This record gives sequence, structure tokens and C-alpha cells, in this order.
Amino acid sequence: MQRRHLSEVVISAGRINDDSDMQATHQDAETRYDRLRRQALATVQQIAPSSIHYGLIDARAQQAAESWRSASDRRVDWDWTNGFKTLKYRHPKRFEVAVWQTGKLIALSFGRPTYNGNRLRLDLIEARPASLGDRDSAFPRIVVAYDVYARLIGAREIRVMNPINAEVRAYYERLGFEYVRKGNYVHREIR
Repeated sequence: MQRRHLSEVVISAGRINDDSDMQATHQDAETRYDRLRRQALATVQQIAPSSIHYGLIDARAQQAAESWRSASDRRVDWDWTNGFKTLKYRHPKRFEVAVWQTGKLIALSFGRPTYNGNRLRLDLIEARPASLGDRDSAFPRIVVAYDVYARLIGAREIRVMNPINAEVRAYYERLGFEYVRKGNYVHREIR
């Protein structure tokens, strides 16, 4: 009988099981959470003004966000095409939202549940730069969608990770979020 090291057994067993099972499991999670994302967006759409439309971050939203790159007052430089593609694959439980006002994209956001699932992180948010036209305040519209998704997945708290500066952090605090310096985020319980 040939003796094999435990790591060889684990590696060879992983090759047999992981290739197909991981892909199937990932696809199952993507399908299940896609339904929840769409349900959350449909729910929030019911209470939104007629000029506001909620959707997923699709090719149309990514193309619209590309026009933001030329704005001199753009505060961040998220890559909503290639960078989002990577995040989308890595996080099947994610929440993503594109907010449109009278047919023009006004905001994009990406978040995901924490590993234990009882908190929903808002990791990325970007609103159309003001120099590209008037728009409603995007953050309250985004947060209401996060509230709905958080309820659907059983999360009890929303966290906005790494506020961009003190002014933005203070704005979040005025909206009922509490700042946690140690983790550099603001949070509040689900309402």
C-alpha cells in the first residue's frame, strides 16, 4: 500500500469535488440572491416617485457612468465596468442598485452582507457629479433599497463603509447613522 501525505489526499479530493460543486453552489447562490435583489428593487419601486427608477447595475448603467469620468467635480473614480465585474463574481450575495431619475442615471451602489449575514455593508456608492446636471439626493434613495434587501436576507444593521470625508460622514450622521472610528464606518439598525 502506497502511503500518501494528508495534504495530497485533500488536494486530490478537492479537485474531484470542488470544480463542479463550487461552480454549481456559486451559481445557486447567484440565482437565489438575484431573485432577492430584484424583489427588493421591485418593492422600493412601488413607493418611489414616478420620475425615479431602480434597477440593477447593467451594461446601460455602466455606460452611463462612463460619462461621469470627464466631470471635474467627480469625487471618486470607481470602475463600474471592469471593477464591478470582479466584485459581482466574487460576491453572489451582493446588493447592487442603479438609480435613474427621468431617464438619467443619478447613482450606483454596491454592497454585500457581512460574513455572518446579520449586517449589510454598503461598500461603494457614487452619485452623478453635480456639474452633469441637477438631481435629487441619491443617498436616501439608495438606503431605502438597502433597507428592503437587508430585511429580505435577515440582516439587522446597515453599515456604510469608509465614508469619503468628514463632510460626508457628518451627512450620514444627520440621517441617523452612528460613526464607528475603529472600523471607519457609519451604521444604524434596520428600520
